[in-house]
Amino acid sequence: MKKWTRSLVALVGSCLGLVSSTAAAQQAVLTDASGKIQIGIFHKDSEQAAQPIVTIPVGGDWVVIGGGGFTDWLGYNGYGSLLTASYPDPYFSSWTVRAKDHIYSNPAVIRGYAIGMRVSGLSRQQLLEHVKLNSVASAYSGTPSATAYVDSGYTLLGCAFQIQYSSAGNMAVDAYPSNSSSCYASGKDHQIFDVSMMFVSTIGIRTTIPGVGNIINTLQSALSTASYPPMATAKVPDGFVVTGGGADITSSGAGHLLWMNRPLVSNSWTVGSKWHAVTDTSGYVRAFAIGVKVQ
Repeated sequence: MKKWTRSLVALVGSCLGLVSSTAAAQQAVLTDASGKIQIGIFHKDSEQAAQPIVTIPVGGDWVVIGGGGFTDWLGYNGYGSLLTASYPDPYFSSWTVRAKDHIYSNPAVIRGYAIGMRVSGLSRQQLLEHVKLNSVASAYSGTPSATAYVDSGYTLLGCAFQIQYSSAGNMAVDAYPSNSSSCYASGKDHQIFDVSMMFVSTIGIRTTIPGVGNIINTLQSALSTASYPPMATAKVPDGFVVTGGGADITSSGAGHLLWMNRPLVSNSWTVGSKWHAVTDTSGYVRAFAIGVKVQ
């Protein structure tokens, strides 16, 4: 696996087609128990497309540290539109989410979310000096996977991923915090072979910031119920604010794929998976939520 710098990630984002767009709607502002960390949740919808993409910008002094989204296939009982990417721009000013239909045509809309952070006493530029994106690229594979870590002295805020596929497609299976300092993501070429590369990223913040204090995180998880499609929601404890999360799919059959991975204004993270083209009733999904506060 290869470690990628911010400049290389920017190049990859450019090659994959970052989209400029107008301001997103702000959905909520959440504050931690100390009153020093504010989290803003913004959302925006894509156009309906076979391979929808949406970029959710945040304005003002917000710094983007997380995000996610879901596709609307379930609302009209479609075949399914599956997530292929969810990542920030290298300047922490927007979040991009991508999806695609697979085998069966299913033009869909993504509702995308960006999570912005503000810290009391710090300007946007000052906060940026304490936020870091670390990215790792997998080897090319039909089932690519990789793990990225925050640097020592940093606290994990969120996880991001991008799948670079070349033909039929490779869709996300997992994208979640594997522990309090790392993120894991994997994909698969479902029923049609397509060797692809997975980019996995951590977004971290310096643990100790002079004049602010020590920033600690918590990792919460919840398992889906026995229903279809499986969905789960994890909530961070009182006093923390949600900054990221993820989904971990387990299946013993043909496999499930990810169609929902996004924040909720209830300081929670919700996820959803589905079997696709080939029935697989063995699949279930675990939701993860990352919360932070100043200690």
